[in-house]
Amino acid sequence: MATATELLSQGPGLTRRFIASMSCHSSSQNSRPAGGPHKSLHGSLLPASFLARTVAETEVHDKLMPLDEAVRRLIPDGCRLRSSGIGLRKPMAAVYEVMRQRKRDLTFLMSGWTEDADLLIGAGCVERLEGSYLGLEALGLAHCYRRAMEKGIPRKIVIEEYSNFGMTMRFMAAAMGLPFMPIRSNLGSDLVRVESFLHPKAHILEDPFGTGATVALLPACHADVALLHAQRCDEEGNAQVWGQTGDDLWGTYAGKKVLVTVEEVVPSRVIRRDPNRTLIPGFRVDAIAEVPFGGHPYQVQGCYDVDRAFRREYAERSVTLEGWQAWADEWVYGLEGHAGYVEKLGEARLQRLRAKRFLSGRVNYGY
Repeated sequence: MATATELLSQGPGLTRRFIASMSCHSSSQNSRPAGGPHKSLHGSLLPASFLARTVAETEVHDKLMPLDEAVRRLIPDGCRLRSSGIGLRKPMAAVYEVMRQRKRDLTFLMSGWTEDADLLIGAGCVERLEGSYLGLEALGLAHCYRRAMEKGIPRKIVIEEYSNFGMTMRFMAAAMGLPFMPIRSNLGSDLVRVESFLHPKAHILEDPFGTGATVALLPACHADVALLHAQRCDEEGNAQVWGQTGDDLWGTYAGKKVLVTVEEVVPSRVIRRDPNRTLIPGFRVDAIAEVPFGGHPYQVQGCYDVDRAFRREYAERSVTLEGWQAWADEWVYGLEGHAGYVEKLGEARLQRLRAKRFLSGRVNYGY
């Protein structure tokens, strides 16, 4: 039988296999006193109550809800919305749902956007942007963004530009309850001089302690709602992320409300067995939606790889307005929510994307 560490390290779905395997092993140990401890094959003592419980028996709290309900409850028109994930683990299922509900006049915040912003711009959801890079990475320009900026199609938008690092520091200030954050990296660039709609967008200050150093003070960047896609969380919202996290810690804490989408919801005991992977504690989370493949077409470490063919198709079809509209009708508006999206992707495609088994080392949390 595989050890708990091995099974728990394998990502979505395997938590249930771990619990099921332990339950099966438990049932064969008829000599064990009822309610007494159970010594598993990997040497740890587990109470019988641990083995008896299953995922199905876990109490579901009010935070756990369908994605469409979470978006409807938390994201009003005109709010300041933060995306998440830099180059991976983007909250794409939530982005698609914002499009379906035709939210309007959003101020979209992020230190680096790709399809997440391009889609919302193309759908007419965004009025303002605060951030830095916006493009399709190796696939070239973000065409909806370019149409909106150059031609006002489907609507005119404005952007207040900062560097990637500058946005991270702005999120950090908001997360820490500070009005601003000092940095040096933007000094001498147009990023602190050219303003769009924030006045001032930065303030240059000489060190009041007499060193003669100069810094740029960047204002805190608060979000009304922060989106986060994570590998797993429990029913309280304790969200665990592994792999590259970017500025998701500070960016999520910068949100007044937090909507977490996850590959799977697991029992709290799974979170407690590996607490250091918890990026955001449950008390900061307002809504949870379980959406397997919710980061597609981006990769989610331990779950699935990037769907390069899907991203390439989007880049090619979005070059023209008509092509983008046809793509959006096919992949967003014409589907019954996330379940319809996953069904359209098909099992063969999903199987090709599923992550290979590459386990981390064991960690002893004991004293």
